Amino acid sequence: MAPKTEGNNANNKAGFGLDLADASAPDSKKKAKSAPKLSAKASKSKKKQKKAKRQKREAPSSIIPKVVSNRMIRRVGIFSGIPTLLAFSTIPTSYFVTEQGWVEFPSTVVLFVSITFLALGLVGVSYGIISASWDEDIKGSAIGISEFRLNLGRIQERRKIQKEERKRIKEEQAKAEKEKTKAEKQSAKAESTESETKTEASEEESADA
Repeated sequence: MAPKTEGNNANNKAGFGLDLADASAPDSKKKAKSAPKLSAKASKSKKKQKKAKRQKREAPSSIIPKVVSNRMIRRVGIFSGIPTLLAFSTIPTSYFVTEQGWVEFPSTVVLFVSITFLALGLVGVSYGIISASWDEDIKGSAIGISEFRLNLGRIQERRKIQKEERKRIKEEQAKAEKEKTKAEKQSAKAESTESETKTEASEEESADA
């Protein structure tokens, strides 16, 4: 009898082992099936990133070309750097001149000159940017008066377009709010009429009763 029970136990153990293997088999199959889905999602995300990069490259209006940016920096350094250096060097040069006894400058004049140079330096920043040629192939003139006029006109046109877009958006929002209020009023009227009809029907039923 003992060997039979041992055999039965062995069979039971083998059966349990098969059951466990069978139970684990679908889990492994599920994992194997889920793996390609993750890879597909990863590939889709990579494709989306590539599309976004292509769209950024295809939109040159949002990015300043390197040639134009270098041109702007160069012109800002000239039109803003020189007046700023003169503003900082005005006080020591006037002091040196007065110490040598060549010319005596009043302190108010020295202060006024240094402030004017600082103001010219601040103006030079914006002038250096706007007076630069915004076209990659065109270098532009040295002073940049024609480029300044052209770019200033572009900026003004862009502001006008932005104002028109803002007005259009506000008008659309106002229209949407009006339609919403009309719909709310109509729904309120419909509810009031329904309540009135219900009350009339209830009154008629009570009168009949």
